[in-house]
Amino acid sequence: MEAHTSSPGLRLRVRQATMHWGERAYIGLYRLLGGRWVQRWTFGTPVVLLTTTGRQSGRPRTVALGHMQVGGGLVVAGTNGGKQRLPAWVWNLRSDPRCLVEAGRERFDATAEFLEGDAYQAIWNRLVAEHPIYQTARELLARSIPLVVLHPVKD
Repeated sequence: MEAHTSSPGLRLRVRQATMHWGERAYIGLYRLLGGRWVQRWTFGTPVVLLTTTGRQSGRPRTVALGHMQVGGGLVVAGTNGGKQRLPAWVWNLRSDPRCLVEAGRERFDATAEFLEGDAYQAIWNRLVAEHPIYQTARELLARSIPLVVLHPVKD
């Protein structure tokens, strides 16, 4: 009888490590190329890098997120790649709304505003019209998808 060497826990840890290093590689390429070319891997959705402060660790945490420009800010959606739990960056911004945004080679400090009510619905409708992948995410998720406007901090 052959020994079964792959447990669900081991597979999950391998998957998480692969995703972590895949995201690290994407962020590195994004910074190296100034955001150019890596957009092709995101279904045509423009991407920014968002750095928040970890609410428990206090350490900087960077993620790559699709965004949409609205007025003078950028809107990002907490889809977490279709996972049922909220992304950590949402919790981090709720704890401390100050963040750093990298859009191509431009870097700026920003503050986060969570949208609600009519403002949420208006932006959601526009986001889905421009990037239908977000509607697909909403249909897969049993939770609401936070929409956050990242407002550049004026000096």
